[in-house]
Amino acid sequence: MNTFYTITLFLHSWNRWLILVAAIFVLVYAAKGLSSKTAYTASEKKWSLVFLSSLHLQLLIGILLYFVLSPLTAEAMSNFGAAMKDPVLRFWAVEHTFTNIVAIALAQTGSILVKRIPDSRSKHRRTLIWTGIALFLILSMIPLGMMGVARPWFRF
Repeated sequence: MNTFYTITLFLHSWNRWLILVAAIFVLVYAAKGLSSKTAYTASEKKWSLVFLSSLHLQLLIGILLYFVLSPLTAEAMSNFGAAMKDPVLRFWAVEHTFTNIVAIALAQTGSILVKRIPDSRSKHRRTLIWTGIALFLILSMIPLGMMGVARPWFRF
């Protein structure tokens, strides 16, 4: 197996944990802020930035894997019609990719909307909604066996 592919896949795999941890912090801060009616803090902004930055890094790594390095997507692209009949190839070529791109777009949209609102209560609510939906989509596409595709939880 190509060393660059292995390193890139390792980074893609481990960055998901940063995404999940950051998303949990974002959601906890938003829920706490909404329930206690506190101001939208600098810590919340920082965790939102970590979440979005890690999502964008994941997207860049994913694009590199998808179009250049992955033998699975290369196989899928060689005969896309046949790949759509194979659940594993379809997952990697379409479902995983498309759903995660939508999740990133939703998280980014939510971040933009949050920046435009002046009051903290609305910031907390929108953060909770947009990040929650994005996280739900991300969790549904992590290959932990839920969609019939399993990969190691931790790559070494």
